[in-house]
Amino acid sequence: MNVNLLWPGLILLLSSAALAAEGLDAQVIATDGSPVQLSSRWGKPTVLFYEDKDSGTLNQGLKDALFSQGTRQNALGAVTVIAVANVREYDWFPARNFVVSAVKDSEKKFGIPVYLDWEGRLSRPPFQLRPTGSTVLILDGQGKRRWSKTGALTAQEVSLVLALLGELVGTR
Repeated sequence: MNVNLLWPGLILLLSSAALAAEGLDAQVIATDGSPVQLSSRWGKPTVLFYEDKDSGTLNQGLKDALFSQGTRQNALGAVTVIAVANVREYDWFPARNFVVSAVKDSEKKFGIPVYLDWEGRLSRPPFQLRPTGSTVLILDGQGKRRWSKTGALTAQEVSLVLALLGELVGTR
């Protein structure tokens, strides 16, 4: 067996283990301007949506399924849903004011806070999420990454996410 072929995989495994041990955290901004540490929201299974301005409806199927299942099972509070808007491109006057206003409207419409990532922090370590599109990230109650995908989820992937969340809620 060639040890040189194993070395890159070993480095990847070690760096993944180091990230898992370190935990995920970043500071984002609430629409009222206050800073929010994402780790302050950990404590139960979490679905984090990281989306740019053109991708808010890309994973609407999962969002609807989460709400429907949570309502049906009287368990809307069993999972934390976090929405983070990647708005790095709009951190200039007057665009910034328009973005905050539009995001506040979304918060009212959907009933959950939408945090603003003005600096692209979630696209850098330790998250390293794609800055464009829609990324769905599933975290356990300690804030450790359990599953993620960027792009539109298939019906099978929506079912997988719901099953994983059910497992995580059941093992809390």
